[in-house]
Amino acid sequence: MKKILYSFILLSFIAFSCDEFVEPDPKDRITPQIALADLDGAEAFLFSAYNRLHAFNYYGQQFHLTGEALSSNIVIGNNTGRYTGAVVNAVGSHFNLWADPGGGNFHSLYQIINDVNIVIENAEANREEDSDRADVMIAEGRFIRALAHHDLLRAYSYEPGQEVGGFNLGVILRTEAVDAASKADFRPRATNTEVYAAIESDLLAAIADLPSDGNQAAFPDRASASAARALLARVYLYMGRYADAATQADAALNASSVDIVAAADYIASFAATVHPEAIFQINIQAVDWSTVDGVNNSMTTVTKTTSGGAPGSSQGAVRASDELLAAFETGDIRRDLFRNPESADFWESDKWPGELGDFREHIPVIRVSEVLLIAAEAKARSGNDAGALTDVNRLRTNRGLSASTASGSALIDLIMQERRVELCYEGSHYWFDLKRLGLIIPKPASSGVDPLATDDFRRLSRIPPAEIEQHADAGVDLVQNDGY
Repeated sequence: MKKILYSFILLSFIAFSCDEFVEPDPKDRITPQIALADLDGAEAFLFSAYNRLHAFNYYGQQFHLTGEALSSNIVIGNNTGRYTGAVVNAVGSHFNLWADPGGGNFHSLYQIINDVNIVIENAEANREEDSDRADVMIAEGRFIRALAHHDLLRAYSYEPGQEVGGFNLGVILRTEAVDAASKADFRPRATNTEVYAAIESDLLAAIADLPSDGNQAAFPDRASASAARALLARVYLYMGRYADAATQADAALNASSVDIVAAADYIASFAATVHPEAIFQINIQAVDWSTVDGVNNSMTTVTKTTSGGAPGSSQGAVRASDELLAAFETGDIRRDLFRNPESADFWESDKWPGELGDFREHIPVIRVSEVLLIAAEAKARSGNDAGALTDVNRLRTNRGLSASTASGSALIDLIMQERRVELCYEGSHYWFDLKRLGLIIPKPASSGVDPLATDDFRRLSRIPPAEIEQHADAGVDLVQNDGY
């Protein structure tokens, strides 16, 4: 992906979730009028938004593994202090996407959202320069804004229809740019359905203006129409709109230029810089590497050990749980991604091999396999067992397994099992699946921790207390999630 060519512009605008506006120093270096006088200036903020996606607390690492530790997919390997709170569901050891806890590799998703809000407003203002380019930039911004808003909802809110005790608050909805101090404000949380409606609107608009895979020069590192359809299918699945989820998933699969990899190529696919199944992914390039650790801090460092051949100072902080390993059927090629170089009970993952060098690796965000499973689940929950079997068996037969003939609830169970083993270590899908369906969340037997009940307050992450206090000081009631 093209990186930030106008990084000096970013000194002008750093909008945090608490809505502070930071001026450049020296203040006469550049002005908003200069920075955003044309589409090049607006595009700099688009590059910034893409760049922030691989922050350590987001797709760089923690968003992939926190949910695995909160459920039953991973346990602590070498105790480095990482994820130790999550494996026991300690208060405050959940997802941290709301606020910047002091800089470094952490970013608030509201910084990402504000970057694209600036893009959308200023691309519109400068569309006479090149209307087609402006339309695509706006569509990319809408895609990223939808992704960030949905990930915030997944961490901090209940899905529609799964509210506990009627608690239906979503997150703060931001659709206007904060590019001057006068525009900064504090506001309460919107309802979950209000935020979902905004996400749907963004993605439908993005689909209309984004290029196809073949016409997106930086595919899959920048958004395409297929990526937007795939994300909308995921969103509809979370909303329980299964017929719509199936429609969008099928459309994404039919329009995409990428396909599922065969069993013989599965292991090698995760060592490819561009994952062959990626509909949308993030790449870490040399310019992003700080020489101490990467911007993404690397999945390799915590999922592999140095003696296992990983680059850099890998720690093997987490390993696969017995429960996850037992979930793979005999003959499943995906089980071969786990190996035990240290001892029989230390199963590390080769899913993140650090193929770009020390602390750097590709980060698939949406893969064809997930979209197939979205289509299968949505069809099964809509009563279309035949269509669901076609989709899930397409996956199974490309993973070394036989086709299934399951139907009804057994078919749904099979699809959810396939989601667990296919998407483990990628985006905490197992945790979010259990949460969105209102199911008990199991814990590994070795942890000695009780499962999370369907009404356990720790199913939602805690909004940073400082955010609550700052809003209160401004006279705005930012309601904390129940139990905190």
